[in-house]
Amino acid sequence: MTTNAPATPPISFAAAAPQDPQAAPEDDALDLVAGDDQMHEIFEKWSAWRRTRTQFVPANLKGPGDNILGKLRGASRPWREPPEIALDPFMQALNRAIAGQPKHALDTQVFNAYYGHRITHIKANAAILGISRQHFYRLLRAFGTRVIAAAHAIEAEEGAMGRALPHRVEQPEL
Repeated sequence: MTTNAPATPPISFAAAAPQDPQAAPEDDALDLVAGDDQMHEIFEKWSAWRRTRTQFVPANLKGPGDNILGKLRGASRPWREPPEIALDPFMQALNRAIAGQPKHALDTQVFNAYYGHRITHIKANAAILGISRQHFYRLLRAFGTRVIAAAHAIEAEEGAMGRALPHRVEQPEL
């Protein structure tokens, strides 16, 4: 018996991607990566260093209502009066690396809110930005990793240029 039905290829569906049993739901505890504590310490030191630089140049943070960071500000994490910090070449390189990032990029806004304005309510501020709390921390980590690498490159390049100066005099260690 012959049928005149059109030959259709069999339909195949892709299998669902296997779920990682160790993957956390979106808003569960943070997935900490080795080095996050060290990165946090570097940026806390940068935050304190930046506050001491106001004796040279006023801070470049706008007040509430001027931009999205001003709206996010709300309650801020208190900071102690920072001690006078020596002029640290790495902090200067890190500051230039941070300043060189696009001002309106989401990860820059997250970084400036957390370390610049020292916001406390991460989940509420993440909601204002239209992202989850977990994504807030991922952006913060990605931004931090990128600017620390850039700061090391800036510091190495400027150190090499300084060592190449013909009139350079070695300074004794204090």
